[in-house]
Amino acid sequence: MSETNKNISGSDVTIEFLELVSPFYTFDLQPYFIEMNIYEDLYSPSLTMDIVLNDSVNLPQKVPILGEEYLNFSFASKSIGGDTGIGGDEINPGYMYVTSITDRHITKDKQQVYILHLTSEQSIINYNTSISRSFRGKLISEIAETLLNDYIDSGNDFVIEQTDGLEHVVIPNWKPFKAINWLTKLAVNTKNIPSFLFWESIGVTYFKSVETLLEQESKHKFILKPTTDDKAAVATASGITPLTSLEIINQFDIPHNITIGLYSSKLITHDIVRKKIEQTTYGLNQAFGSEIAHTDEFMPISSEDTYYEVADRQNYAPQKNNVEGENIQSFFDSNIRLKTKHDKLYCKNVSDLYDNNVENILLKRNALINGLNQIKLQITFSGISFLRVGFTVDIDVPSPEVVIEEKAGEVKNKEEMVDKMLSGTYLITALKHSVIMQDGKPQYGMTAEVTKDGLGDVPAYGEK
Repeated sequence: MSETNKNISGSDVTIEFLELVSPFYTFDLQPYFIEMNIYEDLYSPSLTMDIVLNDSVNLPQKVPILGEEYLNFSFASKSIGGDTGIGGDEINPGYMYVTSITDRHITKDKQQVYILHLTSEQSIINYNTSISRSFRGKLISEIAETLLNDYIDSGNDFVIEQTDGLEHVVIPNWKPFKAINWLTKLAVNTKNIPSFLFWESIGVTYFKSVETLLEQESKHKFILKPTTDDKAAVATASGITPLTSLEIINQFDIPHNITIGLYSSKLITHDIVRKKIEQTTYGLNQAFGSEIAHTDEFMPISSEDTYYEVADRQNYAPQKNNVEGENIQSFFDSNIRLKTKHDKLYCKNVSDLYDNNVENILLKRNALINGLNQIKLQITFSGISFLRVGFTVDIDVPSPEVVIEEKAGEVKNKEEMVDKMLSGTYLITALKHSVIMQDGKPQYGMTAEVTKDGLGDVPAYGEK
């Protein structure tokens, strides 16, 4: 979602200040402002931003803009509020540092238009820092907290979910982001679920599991208004917002999902000390156990048999079973991973024990994280200042079916007016805050990528 907008359906917003600060000047950009976009991403440890300027004073030379500047700004929205304890009506991500200028061109009236690209202070600190450090017998959450406090001092609040199990780790001259992202792959929560992510939102840095995100209450509800009948649309009210647009980005991709091991996978571990080989298999049905939270209850695939011809394969790993594939979740050879493990790793004494627990983490985490992208929508709507990446929202998508009326003006199949496959609870995985000058006034709109990993109902084959 890096493209700029031409028009948005937005809410009123007030730009309180918009300053470009350099070692030489502090320059008010409001007279030259056309558009700004702030990007949050659940899979990114830093905010990014771009701002479009119509410049009549040649700021790149006058300031000058050399990449040592930062943007200091804040805007306030009159949009719908929410009881989240985060954000409020003000959007202020802190200092955003200039990283590049693109699309610079001079117009006929001796003005120039260009885009400034920026990143958060947290990102700049990461680029300038390296870590060489070891930890013994610590929770992953404790290690992550130490790294954030000691090496990432950006002024953000840190929200760190407690993990389970003591770890020994060595960080070999890595950047902080690389080290913390690596820790997400080792971490399990107190329910032994490995779905941690590390990301930056406005004013807050998170080290948190997807499990916890999906257990939270939905923060808002959206409705895609039917175009055939305005009267049939659910009236907007507090906590309900009509969508400007909705695009289905992804619903399923069977070859891709098979390749990444979403449906089924196999892990072969090799103990280099004991010279022992073992294998573990994992199917998507295991990820939909009762102990694991999802956006909806049912798997995005059926549990019916799928008859594929699968050739026998020579396998040096011991076989737990010889299932060739009764359904798409049992073709474990479709994705095979190899990992080394031994119980003396990071140990000081012969009697010490250590288990990296990879057989209980890797395949399970792969299914949970990749499963989030099974159904992905892109939605646009008027700005709602409290919404953040990592929140869950409810979306009602109308069915494209022709509505049947028993009598004139009386809908027979009201339940069928909602698409049960696409409607439901979604997780916000990417979010763009857009402020655009329209008719001399700034307007605040949002574009979000939202995903879900489950269905609200069992697929009803053959129903009409």
